[in-house]
Amino acid sequence: MDIKPKHLIQTIIPLIVVVFLSLSYVGYSDLKVSRAAAYQQAKDNVSVANEYLKIHFNSVENHLYLLGQILVRDVVIDEYIAMGDALIANQKKLSEVGLYSQGSYYGTHGIEVHNVANKMENRPWYNPNSKVGESYISPIYMSRTTDKWSVTVVKVIEMANKQLAYILLETDVTELYKQLALLKTMKNGYVYVVDVNSRQIIMHPDHSRIGSLSVSVEPELLQSIQEGETQGAIDGYMYKMRWKFSVYDADNAFGWILLSGTITQDITSQAFNLGAVSITLFCVIGIMVLINLISKRVHNNGRLLTEVDGLVALDQRLNAMIKDLVPCESVILFTYNEDHHEYVDVHKRYIFSQETVERFLTLDKRQSMRVSVSNRNDLIARHISPTRAVFRVPLIINEQLQGIVYLLRTPVVLPWFVNIYRIYAQGALNHVLLRQRIKNKDQMTNLMNKNYLRSHIQQVLMKNQTDYYLAMLDIDDFKMINDGLGHLFGDQVILSVAEKLKEVMPDQAIIARYGGDEFSIMFMAESRIAADSKLQALRRALSQSQVHFNGKKASYTVSVGFAEVQGELDSVISLADNALYKAKKNKPSKVCLHDMGYGPCRYYQCDDDLNTTSRKSGECLPCGNALDSDHAASRNLEAV
Repeated sequence: MDIKPKHLIQTIIPLIVVVFLSLSYVGYSDLKVSRAAAYQQAKDNVSVANEYLKIHFNSVENHLYLLGQILVRDVVIDEYIAMGDALIANQKKLSEVGLYSQGSYYGTHGIEVHNVANKMENRPWYNPNSKVGESYISPIYMSRTTDKWSVTVVKVIEMANKQLAYILLETDVTELYKQLALLKTMKNGYVYVVDVNSRQIIMHPDHSRIGSLSVSVEPELLQSIQEGETQGAIDGYMYKMRWKFSVYDADNAFGWILLSGTITQDITSQAFNLGAVSITLFCVIGIMVLINLISKRVHNNGRLLTEVDGLVALDQRLNAMIKDLVPCESVILFTYNEDHHEYVDVHKRYIFSQETVERFLTLDKRQSMRVSVSNRNDLIARHISPTRAVFRVPLIINEQLQGIVYLLRTPVVLPWFVNIYRIYAQGALNHVLLRQRIKNKDQMTNLMNKNYLRSHIQQVLMKNQTDYYLAMLDIDDFKMINDGLGHLFGDQVILSVAEKLKEVMPDQAIIARYGGDEFSIMFMAESRIAADSKLQALRRALSQSQVHFNGKKASYTVSVGFAEVQGELDSVISLADNALYKAKKNKPSKVCLHDMGYGPCRYYQCDDDLNTTSRKSGECLPCGNALDSDHAASRNLEAV
């Protein structure tokens, strides 16, 4: 049959039209999915930022309350300012403590100014209409004393002499923003904060823009917010010749608008990258349809991945997502534990030190790759799959290796698919780690809190691991310290205990502030006697510490009760708590092990003057060499 060129042209042109129409549909579909994912990620960033700021300003309010309570007792101004100096020395985000009353201003860093009543209207934090007991946040301003962009929380109180006083606690917004800078929307996005009244930028990754008017927040948006539309999106605004979008939330007590967004090109570029493989559809339309279906599935799964709120859920979702796409026996997620400097899988079956991992995974080799059996440098791959190759996907957040995903028993995986999952997994892991950091940390001491401790005790119990002990530690006569030297001094004692615990106990121990002046430690020991020896050493180290604050000093002692981690969670905590009660009740001995059914536990008696120990028959633990608590309290609390 004679096939003429015109016949080929007539056939090819309709085929090309079909291919281009199909490609257009794929691109439009990917664009919609990418846009939805970007908006969802921006919403999550704003939500995390809002929670972080609430925690900070709640802490500031608590400090202001304590400062106000001290001030109404007619404290000497010099002593009051010295307390402020100590406060900002321990809080990097706080830059100045101030007091204005009767025309005089006193502040940390040695500031003292008088006869300034007629100049107060020029100070950004001054509000003459505020009422006693009220607190408010000032507009953004450049601090004269610290040369830093700041916002100040002000509380108005009535002093003992019936005069009004303004207590100020100034926050360095650039220091406060460091945690928010970790929140990213896609590649070029970030979180920023704008004043709802003045449109001034309060926090921004580009510090030169702080204090200037926001481009994205226009007067029309402020009007909508005032009318009750406190959440929404700002679509299509231009900045530096780039189209951008932002998601905003003004539903907070700060009077601020929290925004997160990125350049529109991030969305389109990701959509175009995802559709790059579709070029092959010029040859085979069937491949185009397959790519389109896979692309939709990946994005839908990826969007679900950003909604998880825990590492176990993230691991389960990753397994489901990857197994849905490629033949894979299992997926193992390792995450970085910054407290112990280790990489641990979610189910805690494998633990590798940071030093070990960095030996084979250096900064210039953190790309996804197939690890063969002959590659013996990857120690993790060697342990989890000694006879089969694995596929390794590092998860990088802010140039730091925060996680590694290993795909076991999978054929060659296209890097295009892996990169899609990697983008979503990195974003999801970042959100989970931030939530965990906020949820599990004690804000005052930077130790873990009791929720974190309880979860790890439960893990040890579920795995029937032995040689674990739980210690409950309590500061002796802490109420006497608070009543005699003040609550701010008491805070310094708590911080001193926290630092000493981190210094003395091994890195593997989980140290938590259980509440108030009570701390908890879960640690490993070869026997009850070895556990007691560690705790006796800890108690002695603490008793040798001294706290100096505001011209006063004090030493302190602690009581410790501990129990083996066996049985039920609440039972373990109860046993350790009971042992602590016995330790406090039996004043000559400050460390007590609950008998756990081993029979009555007695104590050696101590001669404090000679520092010697004498045995009595039936006694089971060494002496704590601690003094009687009444004697210790009278000896240790000294005012200079």
